[in-house]
Amino acid sequence: MKHIKLGFITILIMFTIGGLTPGFSQQYIGCRTSEGWAETPMLRKNVVLKSSDFKHWDFQTLAFTAEINSLGYHELYVNGVKVGDEVLQPAVSQLDKQSLKISYDITPYVHKGKNEILLWLGQGWGRIYGAPAVVRAEILRTVSDGECGEAWTLASTDNSWEASPSGYSYTGSWQPLQFGGEHFDARIKPDWKPATEFEAKDMAVSWQHFEGNHIIDTLIPIIKKGETESLMLDFGRVITGWFQADFMALAEGSKVTMEYFDDVESKVQNPEPYSEKDFYIANGSGEEFFTNRFHYHAFRYVRITGADIKTARALQISAVNPKEGATFECSDSRLNAIHDLVKYTLSCLTYSGYMVDCPHLERMGYGGDGNSSTMSLQTMYNVRNTYRNWMTAWGDAIDSTGDLPYVAPAFRTGGGPYWSGFIIKAPWRTYLNYGDKYLIFNYYDMMKQWLLFIQQHCEDEILQPWPDTERHTWFLGDWLAPEGVDIKGESVLHVNSCFISECLSDMIQMARIMGRHKDVQEFTEWRSRLNAAIHRHFYHPETHTYANGTPLDQAYALLMNIPPDSTTATQVKEQLIKDCYGKYKAHIAVGLVGVPIFTEWCIRERQTELMAIILRQPDYPGYLYMINNGASTTWESWNGKRSRVHNCYNGIGIWFYQALAGIRPDPEQPGYKHFFIDPQRCEGIDWIRASKPTPYGTISVDINGDIMCVNIPEGTTATIFPDSPYQETMTAGEHNIILFR
Repeated sequence: MKHIKLGFITILIMFTIGGLTPGFSQQYIGCRTSEGWAETPMLRKNVVLKSSDFKHWDFQTLAFTAEINSLGYHELYVNGVKVGDEVLQPAVSQLDKQSLKISYDITPYVHKGKNEILLWLGQGWGRIYGAPAVVRAEILRTVSDGECGEAWTLASTDNSWEASPSGYSYTGSWQPLQFGGEHFDARIKPDWKPATEFEAKDMAVSWQHFEGNHIIDTLIPIIKKGETESLMLDFGRVITGWFQADFMALAEGSKVTMEYFDDVESKVQNPEPYSEKDFYIANGSGEEFFTNRFHYHAFRYVRITGADIKTARALQISAVNPKEGATFECSDSRLNAIHDLVKYTLSCLTYSGYMVDCPHLERMGYGGDGNSSTMSLQTMYNVRNTYRNWMTAWGDAIDSTGDLPYVAPAFRTGGGPYWSGFIIKAPWRTYLNYGDKYLIFNYYDMMKQWLLFIQQHCEDEILQPWPDTERHTWFLGDWLAPEGVDIKGESVLHVNSCFISECLSDMIQMARIMGRHKDVQEFTEWRSRLNAAIHRHFYHPETHTYANGTPLDQAYALLMNIPPDSTTATQVKEQLIKDCYGKYKAHIAVGLVGVPIFTEWCIRERQTELMAIILRQPDYPGYLYMINNGASTTWESWNGKRSRVHNCYNGIGIWFYQALAGIRPDPEQPGYKHFFIDPQRCEGIDWIRASKPTPYGTISVDINGDIMCVNIPEGTTATIFPDSPYQETMTAGEHNIILFR
C-alpha cells in the first residue's frame, strides 16, 4: 500500500479536474487473446475495505477516488453501479503523444468489505493511432483537513487484475467516411483471465481539462414500415448520440442491422459507402436489448432490418445543452428559426473536448470550421474548458518548423492557412469571451512559431501556396460558397493575406498582455507592410473591388483596414452593398470562411437591413432554404449535398446578439467585465429578448418598441450607445432606456 502526504488538496466532487497524487506509475493493462488485443475488454479487481479505512477525525474529510488513464474510452463501475453520468470518457487528445487521466469520487459507491472495481474499455480513437484498449488506474483513500492531506493507494492496475473480452466490437476502421459502428453479440459471456500488461512508449499523461459529455435528451421515434420488411424510425431531428432498442423475441444467432441517416430523401434508398451501421446478434433468451457504448452516430433516421421492436430511443450526447446558455427571440419567427437552427447545430458538434466539422463522416477538429464558428459557440455557451482541451491537441500537433495540420488531433486533411491559424484565433477569442489568459500564456510561443512558418512562404509580403505534405493538402481561401461565386484565383491569396493581417492584429494585443514590447513593434510593422501589399496586389480601382470582388473579398479588406484612404474605403463599401443587392440578388454569397467575416462587417457597419433581407430569403442559397427542406441542423453545403449536420455556416450566430440585441464584448475588459449595448434597428422587428451568460452573471436585453430594459450583472459595467451623442456608462442593476438610434 502506497502512502503519500499531500501539501495541498483538491476538493472532490463527482467529477474532478485535477487529482491528488503526483506521478502515475501504474501499469497499462488490457485483455490479450489469441486474436490480439480485445477492442472492448472488461477489467476487474476486488478491493477489500476494513473498518479502519473509514475512520477519520470530525474535522477531516474522507474520500475514496479512482484515477483513470485509458488509451481510448472507459466506463468505471463500482459494485455493479456506473460511476458518474459522463459518457464517452475521456476527451480527445493527440493519442500518439498524449493521453488524459480523470479522477472520480467513488466514496458513495464503496462499503466495508469486498468492493468490485470494474473498468469497461473501448478502443475508440486508439484505432487511428494503433493504441489498444488499455488502461492504468489507481484506487485511493484520502483524508484531508482542507489545507493538507494524506493519500493511501488501495489498488493499482497490474497483471493481478482479471480481464475478459465483451460482446462489443467495432465494424469500421475509424478512418474518415469509414467509422462504421458497433457489433454486439449478446451471446458472449465474460471469460475472466489474468490481465495483460502493455507498455506505452513516449506517452505524456495530463489531467483532462474538460468536464465530460452528458446525455442531454432522450427522443422517442415515430415508427414506419420500410421496404423489404424493415422498420424506419424518425426521431424528428438530427442528434449526435446513441441508439437503444428492445427487440421482440429472436432466435439465438439472429442478426439485426441498424442503419443511420441524417436525411432519408437523399440517402435511404441508396446508402452511401460510409453509411453508419450497428449489428446485434441475439441471445435467444427473449430479452434482446441493444445500446451503443463506445461509438456514436449522427442521425435522425434509423432503419432496422431483421427484427421488430418493443421500444426504441435516441440518447443525445453533447458537452453543451441547447436548452441552456444564451437565448434570443424576436418578433420575426424566421430569424428566430435561423438562430435556433445554429444554436442547436453547435450542440451536435461540441463534445469530447473539441468541436467537429461533422459527427459522422469525419469527426475532425478542423481549425477552419472552428475559426468560422468559435464566436457563435462562445457567445451561446460556456465552452472555456472545451477550448483548453482542444488547444492541447493543437500544441501537440505543431512540428519543429512551426507547420501545423488543418485539424487537431492531427490527421491529413484539406484546408488552408485559415484552418491552421486556429492556434492564434482560439486563444484570443477565449480571452475575449471569458477573460481567460491561460491559452495566451501557454501557447504564445507556438503562435509565434507558426507565424515564422508563414513568413517563410511569403513573397513581397503576400502568403503563397505551400505544397501538399503528409500533414495537409490544399491551400484554400473560402470554402463551399454558393454556386456561381468565384472563390478561386486572386481571391485565395487575398483572403489568406487578410487572415494573416487579422492574426497579426490579435498577436499585437496578446503581445501587450504578455509584456512582449518588442513583439508588439515587430507585429505592428509587419501588419503595416502586409496591408500595403494586399492593396497593391489585389485592388482594382476601375471596379472598386479587391481580388474577385466577392462579398468576402470586399468585407475582409474593409475589416482589416486595407484601403489606404477614406475615399477608397467608401467606394469599396458602396460597391459591396451594390453587388449584394444586385449581382447576388440579396442572397448569401459566401462560404465557410466568408460567413463570419461578412457577418462581422455587417455588425460593424450597422448593415442590419442588408443582413436581415439576406436571411429572410426562402430560396437557395440560404438558411431558410435549409429549414424549408426539413433541416434541423445546418448543412455542409448550401445545396444540401453530403452532410446534413455540419460546421460550415454557423458563424452567423453572433449577429443576433451583437447586432439585434447589441451585446458586444470589450477587449480592453474581457469576459464581459465591461461590455457594450448598442442594438441596431431592423425593419419588421417590434421586440427583442436576449440573454447572455458571462463569468460575472447573465446580461439581458429586452426591447419593446422604443424602450429597452437592460440587466447588468454585479461587478460589471456597460456602455450604452457607444460612439454616439447618447453614450453613457452604467453600473450593475436593471435600467430602462429610451432607444435613440
